[in-house]
Amino acid sequence: MSNTISATFKTLAAARKALLKLEAAGFTEKQISIVATDDSIGQSFNIEKENKAAEGSAIGGATGGLIGAIAAGLAATGSVVIPGVNLLIYGTAIAAAAGAGVGGAAGSLMGALIGLGIPEYEAKRYEDEIKNGAVLVAVEANSSERANRVKELFKKEDAHNIAA
Repeated sequence: MSNTISATFKTLAAARKALLKLEAAGFTEKQISIVATDDSIGQSFNIEKENKAAEGSAIGGATGGLIGAIAAGLAATGSVVIPGVNLLIYGTAIAAAAGAGVGGAAGSLMGALIGLGIPEYEAKRYEDEIKNGAVLVAVEANSSERANRVKELFKKEDAHNIAA
């Protein structure tokens, strides 16, 4: 079993609630990746498209906790352009996206998701959901027990397509 657990959330409120539960369970921003469209996640985390890294730090400092750290990271990172989709990517997904050549002519959201270690059939499902406004949350758990904890938490928080 993989210790990377991923799922989509149909609503931004559900994704935020899951992030708060992950924080309460002891997971840190270094263990979490988020992929969503620029429009959907920007609204959820109050991130303006023009934000710069310094302003991102201010957002994170004002908000505090895991949500604040992710908001700061998202604001500082900005969006990644894939033809037809503007994405905000946070966490280890950034490296996967860069490795997949996201933003280039050959890049794709699916390639970035596969780079995260998500199987191709799940990546395709996630790609469609993200393009339709869902938020993908992936968590790197450091043990099978912690991975099971994430799965249970995701189930309780209305996650869809939970994969390990």
